[in-house]
Amino acid sequence: MILLNNEIKDSSGFSEKVLETGLSIYEVIRVFNKRPIFLKDNILRLSNSLKKSNIGIDAENLNIPAKLDQLISLENMSEGNLKYVLHFTTGKTDEYIFQIPHSYPTARDYAEGVPTLTCQAVRENPEVKYLNPDLRTLTNRLMAENHVYEILLTDREGYITEGSRSNVFFIKGTTLYTSPQAYVLPGTSRKRVFDICKKYGLHVEEKRIAGGHIQQYESAFLTGTSPLILPINRINDIPFNVSHPFLRQLMKYYFALLNA
Repeated sequence: MILLNNEIKDSSGFSEKVLETGLSIYEVIRVFNKRPIFLKDNILRLSNSLKKSNIGIDAENLNIPAKLDQLISLENMSEGNLKYVLHFTTGKTDEYIFQIPHSYPTARDYAEGVPTLTCQAVRENPEVKYLNPDLRTLTNRLMAENHVYEILLTDREGYITEGSRSNVFFIKGTTLYTSPQAYVLPGTSRKRVFDICKKYGLHVEEKRIAGGHIQQYESAFLTGTSPLILPINRINDIPFNVSHPFLRQLMKYYFALLNA
């Protein structure tokens, strides 16, 4: 099923291809134990995307929580991902909410980490979460061909900015490093890592990460709606420590939030 402009529709004939015309601003919301988690962060980011796109819609007035609860109940969802899309075409705005396939990391992935690969690609207007089918097609192909979990994007100057569907952090000693917000999509999971660091007095620094100098970092991890916080075991051919105590402590704090 799909909610289209707050009306229940059969999703059997629906294709996301319809969203590739015009502008589609969206959020992916994680459902855990039959409820959307960290939803306030998603709505805040949606609001930011609308403002950055000069669209005069107040996300707080869209009644998103009730609509999500309705679809969760209709689909009898216990766990999974929902996609919320505002689709703008000439003179028309449509609101879509529907369930999307999800692939969560395994216990082995969390224990042993996952491989990643870098690719030079730039997400235009990175602070807005909008559909970018060309980038998604490219990164999906690279992941399949190279058997990696994620593609890390590097800009024209060779700095690692973010993952194709995640944010990336590096650890050196007792300091956490990640690209400044102006260069990335400010992920909701990224925000929670910052909140954890603030709460527990952990040092996090926003700085541009030179792709040619990542050997200086001891550990690295991804954050995102599906991975949550996931160790990286290698970037290209460079290995990273998946058992770094700082990383494992962050993971402990993060996963405790799921049941809070």
